[in-house]
Amino acid sequence: MKRIILALVVFGAVLTPLLYAIKQSQPVYEARSLVSFALGREYVYVPDPSLTDIKAPNAGDFQGFVNAEMLLLDNPKLVREAIESVGLDRVYPDMPNTEAGLVGATIRLDENTMIELITGSYVVKVSVFHTNPEVAADLVNALIAAFFDHRREMYTERELVTITARLDKAQQEAEEIDAELTALLGGPDASGLEVQYENAINDEVQLKTELREAKLELITLRQRHTSFENRLGFEAEAVEAQTQVEEAQSRIAYLERELAGTQTQVSDLSQVLPRARLLQTRQAAQTGRIAELDLRLRDARAVEVSGFDNVRVIEEGTPPINPVNMSPRTQFAIALVVAAIAAFAAYMIAMLLGSRPKKTRDEDELQGPSVTVMKQSPRGDDRPAHLAR
Repeated sequence: MKRIILALVVFGAVLTPLLYAIKQSQPVYEARSLVSFALGREYVYVPDPSLTDIKAPNAGDFQGFVNAEMLLLDNPKLVREAIESVGLDRVYPDMPNTEAGLVGATIRLDENTMIELITGSYVVKVSVFHTNPEVAADLVNALIAAFFDHRREMYTERELVTITARLDKAQQEAEEIDAELTALLGGPDASGLEVQYENAINDEVQLKTELREAKLELITLRQRHTSFENRLGFEAEAVEAQTQVEEAQSRIAYLERELAGTQTQVSDLSQVLPRARLLQTRQAAQTGRIAELDLRLRDARAVEVSGFDNVRVIEEGTPPINPVNMSPRTQFAIALVVAAIAAFAAYMIAMLLGSRPKKTRDEDELQGPSVTVMKQSPRGDDRPAHLAR
């Protein structure tokens, strides 16, 4: 009877706290969102090789890429932004609406958030556990939205700032080059300088040829004038020859002046042309650089508007219907089984302890530590008759 009472007491002692815990517990719901990641050279920006010497970046290992994205997703900062987006009073009404309460709620929700890569796929599952299914769905969607905003801030906005700064600097350098060309040539366009230099060279060669021919002609005319001047009756021819000599001398003087001017022009262009060529080369390179940066800026703005093509949400969080923990009936059945096992164990232990044999008092005294039993040897008179003989 005592054993049965002990088993009932143990049964009640175990079952009571289990029933209280079951009664106090609330159902927990899991809201999930699936994010797909893709990696390849088609998702990596590669500039036009004709405009720059930048090599195409390596796409990298997919596992490392996804691990980096998962580490970025598993960020307490994003958890806090999700709580602020949904509202602390909705997420954890028992938390005070203070900085300490928000920190505690962040830690609590971070412990109830699970991020894992689905084996054999390129999909990452983000799960949020909460007692309210609607709040769980809102939290997981807010967490994914914060992840995309943070990712856009890290990649796109930083890229926009960098490209914009480089574009402004390139445009400033282009304006400085144009100013140098204007100061050197009177205008920012140096394309006609090469033609002007070639024309001046051709004019110099032609003037030298004409001047040489004019000098030869002058020698001939002077000889003719001398021959007519020393002969009687050829005064008219001598005067005409003198006139031709003077005209030839005038033409030679004109050609010499033109040649001197052309040579001065060639000399000036020879000094200006190397610098102009350098500025023109820099101007062309800067124009190409500005075109490249402008193209990258447009691409970055397009990505900012449209989002990232290699990261997509393939399943948004929806309020779950069934909780992930066990139903109250199942919990109650398990509590009964545990209490019954505990009661049975207590009953068996009591039965084993009660079934041990009890020792008599004499055995206890004989086995006491102060009692020693010795067997006496037979005396000599008590020996058998055949041994006495």
